[in-house]
Amino acid sequence: MRDIHTFAAVMMKKLIFCCWGLLCCNFTLKSQDASDSLWVNDIQELVVTATRSQRMLANVAVPTLLVQKKQIQLSGLLRLNEILQEQTGLMVTSGTGSSAVGGGVFGNGVQIQGLSPDYTLILLDGEPLIGRQGGVMDLSRFTVGNIQKIEVVKGPSSALYGSEAMGGVVNIITEKKRSNYANAAFRYGSFHARDFMASLNLDRHKNTMHFFFNYNGSHGYDLTPNRPERTLDPYVNAALQLKWTHRFSERTHLVWNNRLYRGKQQSAFAINSDQLNVFGNGITQDINVQPTLNHFFDDNLKTSFRLYASYYRFTQQLNYQNTSESYYADDFVHGFYRAENQTDWTPHPKHHIILGSGYNLQTVNTTRYRGLKQQRIGYFFAQNEWKVSDRLDFIPGLRFDLNSDFANRLSPKLAAQYRPNASLQINFSYGAGFKAPDFRQLYLYYVNNPLGYQLYGASEFSLNELLQQQRDGFISRILPEAYQIGRLRPETSHGINVGARYQFSKIPARTEINFFYNAITDLINYVPAAFRNDGSIVFSYLNIREAYTRGLEWSLSSQLGKDWDLELGYQYLQTADRQVLENFKKGEVFGREYPGGPALRLTRRNYTGLLNRSPHLLQAKLAYLNKATLWGGSLRGIYRSAWGVLDLDGNSFANMPDEFARGYLLLNMSVQKTFHQKYTLQIVANNLLSHKDPVNLPQLPGLNWLLAFTWNLF
Repeated sequence: MRDIHTFAAVMMKKLIFCCWGLLCCNFTLKSQDASDSLWVNDIQELVVTATRSQRMLANVAVPTLLVQKKQIQLSGLLRLNEILQEQTGLMVTSGTGSSAVGGGVFGNGVQIQGLSPDYTLILLDGEPLIGRQGGVMDLSRFTVGNIQKIEVVKGPSSALYGSEAMGGVVNIITEKKRSNYANAAFRYGSFHARDFMASLNLDRHKNTMHFFFNYNGSHGYDLTPNRPERTLDPYVNAALQLKWTHRFSERTHLVWNNRLYRGKQQSAFAINSDQLNVFGNGITQDINVQPTLNHFFDDNLKTSFRLYASYYRFTQQLNYQNTSESYYADDFVHGFYRAENQTDWTPHPKHHIILGSGYNLQTVNTTRYRGLKQQRIGYFFAQNEWKVSDRLDFIPGLRFDLNSDFANRLSPKLAAQYRPNASLQINFSYGAGFKAPDFRQLYLYYVNNPLGYQLYGASEFSLNELLQQQRDGFISRILPEAYQIGRLRPETSHGINVGARYQFSKIPARTEINFFYNAITDLINYVPAAFRNDGSIVFSYLNIREAYTRGLEWSLSSQLGKDWDLELGYQYLQTADRQVLENFKKGEVFGREYPGGPALRLTRRNYTGLLNRSPHLLQAKLAYLNKATLWGGSLRGIYRSAWGVLDLDGNSFANMPDEFARGYLLLNMSVQKTFHQKYTLQIVANNLLSHKDPVNLPQLPGLNWLLAFTWNLF
């Protein structure tokens, strides 16, 4: 730990110097009303994700990030992944792969505190979204047109949310206003990207109805003209949401939330040819139904009963162009069903108790599994928000999960906040997280003859079957790992966060710093189990690895003058596979300076940590909004340092130049003007420096622009 302690001391000195410099720069910061600020006053906002109860952001002891609607609107961005990549400490990853430690993903996932997107739970209005491919939720599926705010909790949150919340939680909260309004927006931009959005909110007597529709499409783009395949093929998506709130009385109301999504992605490949010869489509369907009944017995007792049903289906059919024969077909159907009750009780002004229990049923049926697979989970959680004094809060909690496919799991948490004065909060939190083995790791039954491998989930793997195949002459060699494959254990983590938030009293500015450490055990990885006589490899899954992530996050938010807002954020990250560190101690780590070069013994100084992690991540935002002239705009920058993506010399980390993706600076800008309080014209230019990396960043198509028109009907 000595290295990070030394670095932290140096960073603290630099950050204090930077804060002082910013506050004394040419902008004159005077004591003033910061009510129009985009960032400074959001600590007075209510958040629910961190504690499953409404608390002001300033009073939350765990690291929590809030993204407000006005920030989203001013940026002009369209998809959830675009918004999240501009937030402090969040790293949006892209690519394909399946290594949990390596951070391989399918689509665009979010990495929190160095933990892979597999370990980030994505919620929509408090309920989990399904449809992960390769273990990762593709965030580009979700539009931001009707989002009221986004709450991000960093660090293990399994004590409240169970599996998949080992790294953190992203909660997308949609509109729920009691007012009458209607608006529509149309956007058109590079690569024939078009986006249409319309929303209608009607409030009358005991009912509020909210309708939202979004259509999004693009002709795609090509960053590799020397290859026949396009980087992104054409696609169209459509989403529809209906939210109905009925108030039986002042104390009882029902919220019925429904969402429907459908996407179509064209596909074209060149298989054993220099021209495209395989064509097809992938169809994604996603349906969510979520009724919630809330009842307030009195001001100190509230209960909520929630039902949730989610259906996700992805089908893909690829055919040879000339013969119309099938090249590949896949049908993946995932169902998630939940019943849950949560009761909030305040027996004393110093105690707010939350008790909850629920039951989950998940089903998966796909061509890669042998039949329908099911998983059942029953759970109970409890939490006490204890106000020890006016300056000190303690929040202990725990959750107990009973799972049909692995051992029962108890997840504790403890958070505390100390307020020495009105301007300073000191926060501490400890949380235990876990991620249950997913269906892929348990039940996958996949044979890929063209690529020469077979991959079986741990529950589908049979050592006796391998031994019989060896006796029959089909298996040439069984590896030692095959004898260790058995029932998988959940991946677990223990996370500690220590930080402070300071609100300046005479100027509208605040700064925050947080140190984090996450120790992860029983990481699940796929391992070779046997070699067949034809040279193909048989793989399965095994708990074999331990790792850690640690670092710090710092942010500064300030209002500059009346109309300007500034936000800066920085994350420093260190990661390591503990087995690799042990190998360094034994002097058993070797590598090469270039592919094909001589093998060299490496030292700890050569270690760059887990793949797909950047040690440095910096975000900066400057926003302008003038209510008198109705002009607005923003300039946002993201810097990400180089990160390892490949292991070409077999030492489990990147050390050669060819194994790294180069760092980049991404600049996004928007300018808007509102006319007559009804019409808004906006111009958005993303990736102003036109950074391109087709292999590692296929979601960045160089400089691209967008023209948007919004009409507030009433």
